Amino acid sequence: MGTHFDQVPLVGTGLDPAGDIDGWLASVPVHALVEAFSVTEQDRELAHDLAAEKGDVTERLARLDAFTDRWDTRRGRERNQADELPMRPDQEELVLAAAAALGMCGGTRLRFDRYDHVLMLGGLIRACLVRTAYAAHLVESGRVSAGSVTALGGHRPFVGDEFELAAQAGAPELTEEYEAMDFGTRKAFGLGAPESVEGEESDLPGGTWGVRHYRTADGMPVQVVAAPSSEPERRRADTPDSYEFFAKHVAALTPGERLLLVTTAIYVPAQHAAAVRMLKLPFGVEVDTVGNEPGVLAGMAAQQFSATKYLLEVRSTVRSLARLAEALR
Repeated sequence: MGTHFDQVPLVGTGLDPAGDIDGWLASVPVHALVEAFSVTEQDRELAHDLAAEKGDVTERLARLDAFTDRWDTRRGRERNQADELPMRPDQEELVLAAAAALGMCGGTRLRFDRYDHVLMLGGLIRACLVRTAYAAHLVESGRVSAGSVTALGGHRPFVGDEFELAAQAGAPELTEEYEAMDFGTRKAFGLGAPESVEGEESDLPGGTWGVRHYRTADGMPVQVVAAPSSEPERRRADTPDSYEFFAKHVAALTPGERLLLVTTAIYVPAQHAAAVRMLKLPFGVEVDTVGNEPGVLAGMAAQQFSATKYLLEVRSTVRSLARLAEALR
């Protein structure tokens, strides 16, 4: 029998987000990951302190963030450009088991059958096509009903194999994330031309934004959004930027509304923690985050991720939790 860990609750799904963070840091799979990749005595002390909940939560997160730097093979590049880490078979097996326990391999449950807003999060081109299709499946199959649907992305140019994947999808004209999200959303929901378009151009790398407004055949509003960056001089928009733009510019959220975020399972913990910080805390809304389920959509095989990819997203989760912990303070 292979390595197995009990499931760790998703941070932000309980009544006490701060307590959720403590529990996540002290969990068996997080402790096991640190132990498995420890090199120095300082590393092993970190593993002990996490399990014992020793020290301020902000300090523990900072130390864990510094530890996970050894897993960062992206070095500022997109995910599909990251290198693979050399890893022993036992380390690889442990990483995959930990990822499953930390909610990165699917199985997230929907708490409601009605959501005011369903949001499809952008990413590399495959995500732009699969997440939009899965969101449409949830709505059209009756698993959830939605007041509106929004695709959230940004003006990020394609890199690496995205051009080839666009051609394979029958859309060789696609060259960036926003257009891919628009293509995927129109295809998934059977949309025609937009009812209206708004936006603003900028010479800054992350300053441009846009919104295309559609309506389904039965009248449900659908938006495709390119959010602006909060640091347009140096980077494109990230997930928190898109959440904030949605809440303030697109939806005008009110307390008590329910939001369902649709992403890929591997990104659920990090993106859910960001949603708790950017949406639940300031606007008083309920937030669920789910990953598309393998095998549900015909013609779309389950995406396989390497142990390195999971470690990269553990690192992303640590950083997202650190920002959430700071907001809770």
